Amino acid sequence: MNPIRRELLNGLMVLVVASLLSVAFAAFQVSFNALLWTLILLGVAVAVSGYLVFEFVLSAEKREIEWLNRVGTPARLEVGEQGGGGFYEAIKAIRPGSDYTVMTYAGSGRQAPGFAFSPATRDKTFALILEQCKRGMIREYKRIVCFDSDVLANDQELRSGVLRVSPETIDRALGEHFGLMMQTRGCALFVAPAIIKSTVALFGSDKVAMTVETAGQDASSRTIAGVLWFCDPPNSEIVEQFRQMERETERRMVAVHKIVFPEDAVSTAEVAAR
Repeated sequence: MNPIRRELLNGLMVLVVASLLSVAFAAFQVSFNALLWTLILLGVAVAVSGYLVFEFVLSAEKREIEWLNRVGTPARLEVGEQGGGGFYEAIKAIRPGSDYTVMTYAGSGRQAPGFAFSPATRDKTFALILEQCKRGMIREYKRIVCFDSDVLANDQELRSGVLRVSPETIDRALGEHFGLMMQTRGCALFVAPAIIKSTVALFGSDKVAMTVETAGQDASSRTIAGVLWFCDPPNSEIVEQFRQMERETERRMVAVHKIVFPEDAVSTAEVAAR
């Protein structure tokens, strides 16, 4: 509770008790009235018991906060808009000098995933990430775009570090964010084979987020419906498992040196036709 609010409540309690005692002394000096004294004693009892209940609730809240500080933040699932907002808040609260790594699952290259949260939330989060990099709050921002192994094996251009923006792989908003990353110091973009078929974000050394996806009527369509969060403590073993996935992915990643948008291919074709 706010310290100012607590002091106001304490002052109100003292005022109530003082008023009741003042009435009691005045009544005692005039004459003894059993009914009046009973009402005064009941008022004092109610005031004291109310204060004791207030203190008990406050101490219980303090004990809960202390317990969470000892054992850490439990794992949680955030669904829909709340999941997208969780990324923004995590980036906003990231410890200064931390690394931020995202392994973005692009799938089989047939259809990029949809989102249960709004484009505005995603754009706001992208802008905050780059701002935190420029301010030095994020030491290194690394994005690894992960494809199914057969997609990488059959795409020489992708293996050479050329990433194409298309509805089947990377949507325009994400592609534009990648372009800004390549112009921002402390940011790096890679492609690699997927180890896990979900997008995983690692915030510093103690927090991990993993997207939960739902499949559509056909096997190729999918939607990011929510986000699972793990913190160390108490989920140190789970966080370490994700760290191992990150290290394994890094061993096979290739740096992206060029991003191609659909209009770039049209322009190239027009030049060739001339």
